[in-house]
Amino acid sequence: MKKIIPILIILLLIGCKPKQIIQERVVTKVDSTAVLSLQQQVSARNIVIEMMRSEIEATREENVRLQGEVSKHEINYDTEAPVSPETGKYPIASEVITESRTTLEKSIKEFEILKQEYRKEAEALTQKNSNLELTIESLRDENRELRAKITPTTGFNFRLFFTGMGVGVVLMIALWLFLKFR
Repeated sequence: MKKIIPILIILLLIGCKPKQIIQERVVTKVDSTAVLSLQQQVSARNIVIEMMRSEIEATREENVRLQGEVSKHEINYDTEAPVSPETGKYPIASEVITESRTTLEKSIKEFEILKQEYRKEAEALTQKNSNLELTIESLRDENRELRAKITPTTGFNFRLFFTGMGVGVVLMIALWLFLKFR
């Protein structure tokens, strides 16, 4: 019986001690291509906005040019004839009046409509850009959180402990029975 007690103590100690410390790590990777794709979409929308701005500027220049052509009033006087006593001017030899107000007004209305459409589209694209930037920022935050997230264990495995205890008890009972019936 004196030999059994040290053996049982050794078996209990071996059964209770974990063989190795296990650490779990949860590694989750977020595809960075989604971030790149969203950045490319933002860049494409910025290019579209810049193109719209240049078209609006061209429209403004066209308006100025059309306004310059709108009213052309040219009067040629006959300087060889005597001055009219009623008006105090030479008689009119020819008069040219070029007025294309209808085309100008029509063009102005069309340009105003285009300008409003461009403004609405630019606002929509700006909103989409800000939404995409928020999505990119949330993906970056999620990436940071997932990189920092490591789940360490306590270093003590209860399952292994109870298994060792059970094996130790079974061996102790088997050894006791063996020695008792010998």
